[in-house]
Formats: sequence, C-alpha cells, structure tokens
Amino acid sequence: MDRIRYPDAFVYCTPVPPGETVIKQPVVVFEVLSPGTSRTDRIEKLREYQATESIQRYVILEQDSIAATVFARHGSDWDARALTAGDVLRMPEIDVESPLSDIYADLSFDTEETEGASGDAPGAG
Repeated sequence: MDRIRYPDAFVYCTPVPPGETVIKQPVVVFEVLSPGTSRTDRIEKLREYQATESIQRYVILEQDSIAATVFARHGSDWDARALTAGDVLRMPEIDVESPLSDIYADLSFDTEETEGASGDAPGAG
C-alpha cells in the first residue's frame, strides 16, 4: 500500500490491536464533501477505495444539503446511487439501515435553497 487515507468515518469488522493507527480492512467508508475536497473524494478516493478489496460501500455525504452518493461493490463491478432526504441509506454489509435525514438530524439548511432545488418557484401553489 503506497498511500494511507483517513476518511471522515469508516466501519471495520475485524479485530484491531490496541493502539493500531491503520485499519487495513475497512468495510464501509464515509466522506463528507466540502468545496476543497470534492474532486479528491469523487475521483481519487473513489478509485483508491474501489481498489481496496475489503471496502464494500463508499458513502459520499453532501455538506450543504441532505444528499449522498453511495457506491456499492457487486463482485468486480460497482454501482452508484444518489440519495436525498426521503431515502434510506442501506448498508447490508454491516446490517444497518438508516434514513438519510437521521444522519443530518442536528443540522439545518437554508430552506429557500432547498425549495429552489425541487424545481418549484417560491410562492407557487
């Protein structure tokens, strides 16, 4: 391994010795996008995580809205799915399902920006 990444969060299922600072077999990896990391997270890290055999799911969480892009391994193939506020983040590899909105529960977003994203004009009705 020629590069070590420190994702925003990850899940592993194998024992790790106390004091270990490198997790060699992560199963699910999470990154939170920011304007400065978007390209790295969406392209460079995606390729590296796909090349790591233990990683079964890569979840990229948007910072400014309730949304995520989820990449899931299916054998040697990967598929991508976009999630928004009403969707459930399913991670069968670790037997967890969570409404995406629960991950963002303590955050608030500009409601005008959210309404505009739906395609409805403000005040239309």
